[in-house]
Amino acid sequence: MQIELSKAEYRTLLGVLEIADWVLFAHRSDKPSDRKEYHEFEQKIFACADTFGFGHLIEYVEMHRKYFPTAEYEENSPVRAFIDEFEDHNFWTELVDRLAMRDMFRELGPERVQAMDVRERLTRRLDYENRYDEEFQRHGLERLAIRE
Repeated sequence: MQIELSKAEYRTLLGVLEIADWVLFAHRSDKPSDRKEYHEFEQKIFACADTFGFGHLIEYVEMHRKYFPTAEYEENSPVRAFIDEFEDHNFWTELVDRLAMRDMFRELGPERVQAMDVRERLTRRLDYENRYDEEFQRHGLERLAIRE
């Protein structure tokens, strides 16, 4: 099977690969073997950069025998804003969710929470989440503190 891409579509594909690479590898210092196929696919697509006129965005580094985005690509990435937006949303969602769960279990106890039916548990959890949502919307992290 062959897939034909326009220059604009290839550029879009580079952005999609950047997003995927961020999710797969940004939080790691290594490239785990269970993700090897993704990295190899990215390399295959990067190898076509010159053909599409994007050699200034992707370069082959002989020492590593791999393709990498150039500094120009990284500085002008059109998807970086999408990644930042996702990370910001994910940060606040995870913070609210984890604090709400912690407080619900602390205040009600694990046995009581586990004994609730799904609807009641979700309703209670939403009450806790709403408290944190309101707090963080008004004050951000300003009033968040670690007590010892």
